Amino acid sequence: MLGTPDHVIAQAYAGMYTDPGAVGIRPHSEAHLRLRTQPALTVWTSEEAAVWERGTLHAPGSRVEHWPDSGHYLHEEHVDRTVRLLRDWADRAADG
Repeated sequence: MLGTPDHVIAQAYAGMYTDPGAVGIRPHSEAHLRLRTQPALTVWTSEEAAVWERGTLHAPGSRVEHWPDSGHYLHEEHVDRTVRLLRDWADRAADG
């Protein structure tokens, strides 16, 4: 990130947050996320964010977890728990 030219960061930020229809703005991201047709698995440390994401999932097999005891690197902080989650989710998807 530190080596990224300023104009690239500005363009990326605008596309995500300040341009009309930017997906980083909640109403636009909600509309975009509701278009998902494939199952999604997400893990949030914020209960509010987990509840919000659950409201955007309509594809069968989707799952949202709330892990309040985790940081950004949950796969490193909770290795076994992460592996169990992924295996369980994949097994359920395979059983369809």
